[in-house]
Order: sequence, then structure tokens, then C-alpha cells
Amino acid sequence: MKVDPLNLILGNNKNNKSCFYFISGNEITLMEKIKDILIKNIIDLGSYSLEKIKNVSFKKEDVGLFKKNKLFLMNDIVGLSEDFVESVKDGKDKYIVIIENSPKSKSLKNILSKRSDSLVIDCYELTKESKGRVIKKYLNDFNISFSEQLYWTMVDKLDNRFLLLEGQLIKLQQLNKKNINPDFLDGIITNNSHGIEKILFKIYNKNEEIVDLYNRKITNYNEVNSLFYSIKQFSYLIISHKNKGDFEKNIPRYLFKEKGFLLDLFSKFNNDKKKSLLRLIYSTEKSLRHSSGLSLALGLRFLLKFKKITIS
Repeated sequence: MKVDPLNLILGNNKNNKSCFYFISGNEITLMEKIKDILIKNIIDLGSYSLEKIKNVSFKKEDVGLFKKNKLFLMNDIVGLSEDFVESVKDGKDKYIVIIENSPKSKSLKNILSKRSDSLVIDCYELTKESKGRVIKKYLNDFNISFSEQLYWTMVDKLDNRFLLLEGQLIKLQQLNKKNINPDFLDGIITNNSHGIEKILFKIYNKNEEIVDLYNRKITNYNEVNSLFYSIKQFSYLIISHKNKGDFEKNIPRYLFKEKGFLLDLFSKFNNDKKKSLLRLIYSTEKSLRHSSGLSLALGLRFLLKFKKITIS
């Protein structure tokens, strides 16, 4: 059956009982968010271990008295069919498939949509209505007061891609301002975090120069987070666009002086490097959540690994 991705994100649906989860669409940041939520929800059950495989042909059966149930994560539909789903539906293993829309996956998606033991989660850019749901949820969770005027200003001006929107909302939380107004919001959208994000524009410099700049600009956990979420937003701009023309149209206006740098940065990323960048973002975000005392070292390591992926 089909499920609204926002119901999973906003906590209205924590379905852990399905056997098969099929994540598709064309909004890669939302797809990745849903994947992470599903993995966390299932692993938190306590009896599952995650195994990443390309497709079901790489699946191996474990034999053992104390073996854990498997959560298989795949990005290829080769070998998947209704017969396969039928053959595994009564087992305890679970399967997540994450794949962008394609004609090859259409028939499988239609089959899974009609099954009660499977979830199909289509991920596209947020509409005004869905973006409004996210904004209200996050502002309430952050205990930030907002007027109806501010709410509609945010719906109009904040990003339609989930993780970019989430980054903008987290930036509001980090400023620890309980009451905000439209003028203040405009400053946040166009603000360069007091020069912190300018570190990204020095990414082609020698490592020694990057380290020196980082040590001068970044001195605490909040500044690490600010830098991380700034680079994360730029990263998702790169990941979300397939051609330079579309990417250029979505460069924030306040960065017009850096347009040449950002276009050059975009040109260095093929699909493999985009996948590496996604893995770096998620591993760093997880580490920052669980090891805040090491945030300065984690931030610097993230920055240097970002450079390594970029120039490799």
C-alpha cells in the first residue's frame, strides 16, 4: 500500500510490521531521509541487523542457532517480482529498496501498492500544504512562537526539498530565538552565518590553510553545526540536480559573487561522488548527534573529507 512520506517523518506512522518497503520518486533528499527513518525504526526493534546488498541475487542465508533477523537494503530491482515477495512474506527478514523513478520499476511499484504486507513511499518536492505541515511540526517542537503572517512567509520562501528545508529550520533553532518575525526570517535565509560558510569557498586551498581557517572560525559546537548544515545545504543542491543549468537557477541570490565557484564545484560531482557525499553527510550527522564533545574534530574531519571527495 502507499504511504505519505511525511507521516513517517512527522511520527504519525511508525509501521514496522511490513515485509517490504519500496522508496521511489525524484526528490533524493526526501528519499534518503525516509530510508534512514525506516532503518532506525526497524533496527530499534532489537532483533535486526542491517545488510546492504545490490539486489536480491546477493542475498545469503545465514545458518545458526542465534542468528539475527536481517534488514536488507537494496538499490537495484533485479530479481524482484511478486513471486519473490510472496515467497518471503511469512519470514522475519525485511527489505528496503530505494530507487529513483524509472519505467523499469513502474510495474513492481504497482504490484507492491496493492499488497498489505508492503509499503510504497513516493518522494517528490514538497507542496505548499506538505511544507506547511513540516514547518508547523518543527517550530512547535523547537518551541518557537510564530504568527500566521510568519507561517505563510516561511511557506513561500523556504525550500521545497525536505533536507534543505530541515536545515533552514534547524538554523532557526540554533539561534535560540523564541519569537521571530518576517524581517528576521529574511536575514536568516540570506545570512552567511557571520562568514562561517565562507570556509566552503576555500575548499581548493591547501589543507594547512583550511585547517588554520577552520581553527580561527570554528570554536564551539554551535559553530560546527552551523558550518555542517551550510555545507549540507550546498551538498543537497549538488545532489538534487542532474545538469548545470538547473543547478545554476537554484543558487541562492545572495551568493551571486560565488556563482562561478559553485558551478565549478557542481561540475566535479558525478553520480558515484554524489553517493560518497551522501554517505559522508549521514555518517557525520550521526557522529555529531552522539559525540557532541568531539564536535570540533568531527567538523574538521568532515571538511577535509568533503574536499577529498570533491577533488578526487
